[in-house]
Amino acid sequence: MKPEKYLKTLNTGFLAAFAVCIMSCGGSKDRDRTEQAEPVLAEIMTLHPVDGVVEQAFPASLQGKDNVQLRPQINGYIDKIYVDEGAYVRAGQPVFRINASVYREQKNTASAALGMAKSQLASAKLELDKYKVLTDNKVVADFQYRKARTNYDNALAAVKQQQALVASADLNVGFSIVKAPVSGYIGRIPNRIGALVGPNDAQALSTLSQVSEIYVYFSLPEKEILNINATRPGKTLIEKLKGFQDITLLLADGKPYSHAGKIDMMDGQFDQNTGSVSLRASFPNPEGLLRTGNTGRIMLKTIQQNVYKIPLLATYEVQDKIFVGLVSRQNKVTLKALKDFTRSGNFYLLKSGFAPGDRIVAKELASIAKNSTITPKAVQ
Repeated sequence: MKPEKYLKTLNTGFLAAFAVCIMSCGGSKDRDRTEQAEPVLAEIMTLHPVDGVVEQAFPASLQGKDNVQLRPQINGYIDKIYVDEGAYVRAGQPVFRINASVYREQKNTASAALGMAKSQLASAKLELDKYKVLTDNKVVADFQYRKARTNYDNALAAVKQQQALVASADLNVGFSIVKAPVSGYIGRIPNRIGALVGPNDAQALSTLSQVSEIYVYFSLPEKEILNINATRPGKTLIEKLKGFQDITLLLADGKPYSHAGKIDMMDGQFDQNTGSVSLRASFPNPEGLLRTGNTGRIMLKTIQQNVYKIPLLATYEVQDKIFVGLVSRQNKVTLKALKDFTRSGNFYLLKSGFAPGDRIVAKELASIAKNSTITPKAVQ
């Protein structure tokens, strides 16, 4: 083939390929313009300042109003157990009986000694009366009367001593019955009938929990305490804490407890390790549902005025930042990061960053491309 003819053929092929490329590129641009020209249908919501409820949950532990360890006050063998584990007992009701035969014998001995001391006292009284008459009539010297007075005083002291021993023995006999000091529920009973128990045992006979009222202990961080002090009404911090009304207790299953509580105590110092302070809330427990050792969460509610409420469904999280899709007047979507927000339930609450009337994508923001144009649809 001649060179001229070869070059002509090459140029013709190159021009044809270039024309195909131009047409292909032009078609791609037209297709992009077509895709951009078709707005995405999206639900939007309009923001306005409202009063928002801030809900904050804090882990909590529960204790009965009174948790009393039942301990024996005498040494002896357990004779009888009147109740079973977990039973409800009333104040003054017998729970355990300890064998008191030794202490009954001690009481009998003390009683006998008391009778003898009283007889000696009566004899000393007769001697005293006799020598008083004789002394008054100058029959005997005054020395005999003073001696009789001393003997009488000694006999009287012996009677009082024996009375104390009888009372002590009587107490020990009474201690053989271990009674419930308060009304409540009996815990585990580690010692059974026949077990030797005493006041110095490391393990108690049982624990009695009074749960007509439950104490719920939880902690607040120092930053939250300072915020409460700055924003809540009241003269003192404890007054501001008590100002929380109808405190909610969330049980272990996440459901709210049927009765509301109130804060009635704040610890006197902060925990240096955690930077938090312990508080106590009281809840009525008429059904006996709550027991010592239960766990849950305390829910505190605070009203914030003039805030913007943004649903979690309207946000999109990227690299530890939370974005919303801000919709312009031309219905173009731009991403806007949230700043200085508070999470409450299924909403983010913000004091600033938006203006009344701003529109945002209500949900499925992640499916909308950046800088897309949308067709607004009101939230159902």
